Amino acid sequence: MGKGATKKEYSKGLSKENASLPTMMGTLFVFCAYILWGITPLYTQFLEQVSVLEVISHRVLWSLPGVFFAIVYFSGGLSLLKDTLKNPKAVGMLVFSATILAVHWGFFIYALLTRQGFLTSFSYFVTPVISVFLGSVFLKERLNHLQIIAALLIILSLLIMTLHSGIPLLSLAIAVTWSAYCFARKTIPVGSSEGFFIEMCVLAIPALFYVVWNGFSGGEHFFLGNIPDTLFLIGYGLLNSFVFCIFSYGIKRAKLSTVGIMEYTAPLLMIVSSVFILKQPIDTVRTIVFGIVVIAMVVYLLPTVINSGKNKTKKS
Repeated sequence: MGKGATKKEYSKGLSKENASLPTMMGTLFVFCAYILWGITPLYTQFLEQVSVLEVISHRVLWSLPGVFFAIVYFSGGLSLLKDTLKNPKAVGMLVFSATILAVHWGFFIYALLTRQGFLTSFSYFVTPVISVFLGSVFLKERLNHLQIIAALLIILSLLIMTLHSGIPLLSLAIAVTWSAYCFARKTIPVGSSEGFFIEMCVLAIPALFYVVWNGFSGGEHFFLGNIPDTLFLIGYGLLNSFVFCIFSYGIKRAKLSTVGIMEYTAPLLMIVSSVFILKQPIDTVRTIVFGIVVIAMVVYLLPTVINSGKNKTKKS
């Protein structure tokens, strides 16, 4: 009896350990994706001489192979993609969301190319507040007390920024367009990989047109520029598609509560790399604003951390 019980306990332990491996791998992949997104300013410094539209165009075109790879290997093959293409309403909605995404990338890439790392990072801390607002107004989602406190802290930081140096329009533009994109995608009944691939196909048409037109007009860095410009443009698109692939792999295996906590890794790294590595200026007021934003982030994530701890206790 004792030996039998021991074997059963041992086999249970092994099965639990094996079951947790995909979750651990998923968490690791998502974490790596957020790190790579967070250090984006270190890469885009090599593209500062290139126009925003050219960077966006190549980001779209060189992302297509990676996203297609993610669909084939991580999202159940091409059957889901074919089903989506048979739904005209979903495709039409994806055209709309692709337009929002292109506008968002325009603001985001402009901020990076002009070395405004603080405003870029700040925008992604503002995003949850806008998302919560959209959810409460349009989806009738209820706000808890901590979410309200976090929202008030973010509003306070915005007021301080406005009084100090004017309304942070670029941060708000990045935050609003990203929140609008996420909200739009939430209402479209399509998988993340399939939807993103269709969006990239939609954007590839104007992107290819712009690259060809720019080449003939003499403003192209890809064909007419030097070799480093060409390689960095290709690399930027391929890097983004690689990050999307590992994120797609990880998001299906990691716990959403963990992903929710880790998503702030990217803006934190963004501001660290911008200020401490690229030596972009940050004054006392912006330091105070950043402190308020970090406190708001902790308050916002507190329920997620508590619930995650409770779930672990129940399972053990």
